[in-house]
Amino acid sequence: MKPQSATVFATVVAVIAALAIAGPVFAAPNVINANVNHGITGQGVDQAFAHVRICVPGSTTQCQNLGGLLIDTGSFGLRIFAQALTVKLPVQMSGPDRVGECAFFGSLTAWGRVATADVTMGGEPTISSLPVQIINPNFPATGDRPKSCNGSNAPIARTPQQENFNGILGVGLLQYDGGLTQYYACTSTTCTPMSQPALADQVQNPVALLPVDNNGVLLSFSLPPATGASTLTGQLIFGINTESNNHIPDTFTVYPADPTTLSFTTTYQGRNISESFIDSGSNGFFYHNPYLALCPGSPWYCPAALSGQHATNTGFDSPNSGLVKFNIANAFGLFISGNAAFFDLGADLGGGTLFDWGLPFFFGRKVFVGIAGKSITGVTESTPLWAYK
Repeated sequence: MKPQSATVFATVVAVIAALAIAGPVFAAPNVINANVNHGITGQGVDQAFAHVRICVPGSTTQCQNLGGLLIDTGSFGLRIFAQALTVKLPVQMSGPDRVGECAFFGSLTAWGRVATADVTMGGEPTISSLPVQIINPNFPATGDRPKSCNGSNAPIARTPQQENFNGILGVGLLQYDGGLTQYYACTSTTCTPMSQPALADQVQNPVALLPVDNNGVLLSFSLPPATGASTLTGQLIFGINTESNNHIPDTFTVYPADPTTLSFTTTYQGRNISESFIDSGSNGFFYHNPYLALCPGSPWYCPAALSGQHATNTGFDSPNSGLVKFNIANAFGLFISGNAAFFDLGADLGGGTLFDWGLPFFFGRKVFVGIAGKSITGVTESTPLWAYK
């Protein structure tokens, strides 16, 4: 999922997967598992989840191993449902007021207070006092959400059960979220807009604060069978060209993203779609093909047979380009198969102005996501960027 204010319309019709409840197994200090499964609904498809450890700042006992976090290369920052927390994290203050935040996504609006937590991802060093958003539609307790937050077309996220995840682990192209969200100063009854906090106080991509592996991530999955897989385990690897396990191969193409819109250009059916992006938080290929049949009463594509598709991606302000071949299957047939991971699930966005390369794009690939403002040894293109073969 990408923030709505970054000109994205993400998984508006998603069948959302939920919690991955098995504990993490780390292959290397900079690696955590990325688990695709049905989740608690028993109906989820094509969403990947991770675990992190959170603690009250400075404590080694007031801690929680938190799973069911959606791995999202389309956003930035750790966001946790209040109902999923078993530890009480201290609220961030602005003078006498508590700090609230409204973050807009294509399929939901996340509202709640900003807190701080010590966060550990895999075997990486702990990040101290990381600002995180606590998603809570009832904040402040005796007041109402600001009207400017309620005004989004995307519904307010209310519970983990409603959204089928405990939170969002945003590891995308930016470090700070302040340019794409609205912050508020909140009393016990009212919240009023405030200027963006100092960068260090904004909800931010935890990867960017690691001491070494801080310039991006590599998200990697094997390709599921043609009929799909009930579960699929991949790897979220921190850092790019910082360790032996995260080097961009020479055969990969680097695609810079527009630093403002965080997009590149996809050329599809003769149209140059400049608002295109790679987003693990979307559970399908979301784009417009007027010639593909839709499932009855649904925006999901339902061709009679597997449909081969192709498009060309081109980096922003860059000659780097490459052909992408992908497939679209009958979505209803996939849904009734009983599986959870599909490489050929897609839906119609309409209009043809956006192209969302969702989680199926990652299956059978290694995809690098470079954070804006960070340098990558051996890479001449500027960040933010993606790289894949």
